Amino acid sequence: MKIKRIIWKWFSGMTFKSKLLTVFIPLIVVSLSILGVVSSEIFSRSLINRSVNDVIDQSSLIINKLDSITKNMEICSNMLVTDVNRLYDNFPIERTAVEENQFRLTMQSRLAIDLSLFAETDAAVFIDSNGKIYTSYPARNDESEAIRSGVPEELLKQGNYGSAYWFPMQKRNYMTPNPDVPVLTLGKVVININTGERYGTLFLIIKEPTLSASLVSGNNINQKNYFLVDERRIIVASPDKEQVLTPITNPTELALLKSTSDQTETATRNTDGKRLITVTDYPGMQWKLLNVADLDVLTKDVGKNTKLTILIGFTCLLLSLLGAHFLSKVVLNPLQDLTKRMRRVMDGNLYVEAPVHTNDEIGLISRVFNSMIKQIQELLQNKEKEQKRKREYELALITSQVKPHFLYNTLDTIYILNDMDRNQEARDTTKALADFYRVVLSKGRELIILDQEIKMTTDYLSIMQMRYPDVFQYEIRIPQELRNTPIPKLSLQPLVENAIYHGLKTKGERGLIVISAVKEKEKIILRVEDDGVGMSEEQLKEACCFQEEDKVVKSIGVYSVQERIKLYFGAKYGLTIFSEEGKGTRVDITVPGGKTGGKADVPDYDRGR
Repeated sequence: MKIKRIIWKWFSGMTFKSKLLTVFIPLIVVSLSILGVVSSEIFSRSLINRSVNDVIDQSSLIINKLDSITKNMEICSNMLVTDVNRLYDNFPIERTAVEENQFRLTMQSRLAIDLSLFAETDAAVFIDSNGKIYTSYPARNDESEAIRSGVPEELLKQGNYGSAYWFPMQKRNYMTPNPDVPVLTLGKVVININTGERYGTLFLIIKEPTLSASLVSGNNINQKNYFLVDERRIIVASPDKEQVLTPITNPTELALLKSTSDQTETATRNTDGKRLITVTDYPGMQWKLLNVADLDVLTKDVGKNTKLTILIGFTCLLLSLLGAHFLSKVVLNPLQDLTKRMRRVMDGNLYVEAPVHTNDEIGLISRVFNSMIKQIQELLQNKEKEQKRKREYELALITSQVKPHFLYNTLDTIYILNDMDRNQEARDTTKALADFYRVVLSKGRELIILDQEIKMTTDYLSIMQMRYPDVFQYEIRIPQELRNTPIPKLSLQPLVENAIYHGLKTKGERGLIVISAVKEKEKIILRVEDDGVGMSEEQLKEACCFQEEDKVVKSIGVYSVQERIKLYFGAKYGLTIFSEEGKGTRVDITVPGGKTGGKADVPDYDRGR
């Protein structure tokens, strides 16, 4: 059990990528190798194309790994330059033997400590301006050969003290902890950052196996066929150690390298159907990454043994299932959980939170996801509040603009009635006009109960009937139990006005307006119907254009009712218009009919008290 806990602790602490590689490298290598042997001939072209894409993708990953290694070495060199400056601040330039010994020990310790932070860097060497050599490793050979080789002078000739200089890959017996292994060297001139005085030259060493390790991948059938070539056409890194520091001699490979010398895009060439050569540019070092795939290997034994294919297929399936089962428990379950929550976000649900199970990349993604969702929620809430305030201001302005001609025409009607000695009718009209505007103003409140809206609409109908006695008659069919339903004021009046002016006035005979209300489940539907001239399909589309944001609104009154209902009750409520030419028009207003319809939602004044 203790061993099991130790193994689990080690595995759970690995990165997501390391977990995938650890579990699937053997499975994928074996599976792809077997598929290369038994795949059918009819899929050979597809296999080649897929192999090309895999090589291109893997080449991109390898280039990224190499770029990370070189950048880390440059960062390490910058750190060491700073530490060397600090070291010189603590020791005099001219040192005694004791001080020199202490300086050497301190320098070696500082170099070793800094290198421990960068696993890619294998060793560091500092040569001061007096020719003294300090290494991060116990020197086995005479390191003075570094002075005689002219390497420091070559670095000084570069002239730019702030930049790093890369020496070619080479095998040497100095400035390296292992003379048998080729090394790549980064050089940098160390100067006093305050005075500009040159302290010496710093060299960082990376072994060729560190680079070639990046070339090995389980995602490619021919994983050992990757190798790096420098500008001299010499192989500087390869899983095959015999190829390292040997020149490219194959004419096809040389021709492809020359043709792509000035190109940065990946190039692939099929050489007479035998080999597939892919060249990818690595501009950071002026290198090229080559992959050579044998097409005969890719299409080997195509279409041979069907029974063997089935047997191997079941074997691969079993291995995949076992691997997937294990991986789902360790890695994919948290990832799938996070994916489900992301899909919920895609569906519009922003109130989700991803659980954080691990401290690897998935855990980091979950934490970032939660932080992002929280920020989005805050932004949406702020935006919603801002938009709601804006819509309230706009709709309040629209509803406050009761058409002046209605007031003028009503006053003219009152004047005519008085002039005709129809005092009772003039008094009733004046009272209806006053009651109408009393509800319209309603102390600035936007929500009133349906009973008040009906009274205001009745006052409006009374005035209009006085003006157009032969045009229409009306009926109100509102059940008493629905009259306490909250509704934005001036919701029925614009619809009634449209029914009179656009439906009945041009009919040629007296029409009927019916205002009714019904309750359906948790909704209440208010209905304004007329038996007027109706609308054609084109006119009906224009009347309903408030549902399309890119259309020009034809009726401000209808648009105001629609937008205010959506604003106060939500997007699922609003207007629905039905019309048939020659038969009439019906407008349904859908509002909440549950708890929202209670008396507590509307102030006492708006209930008529």
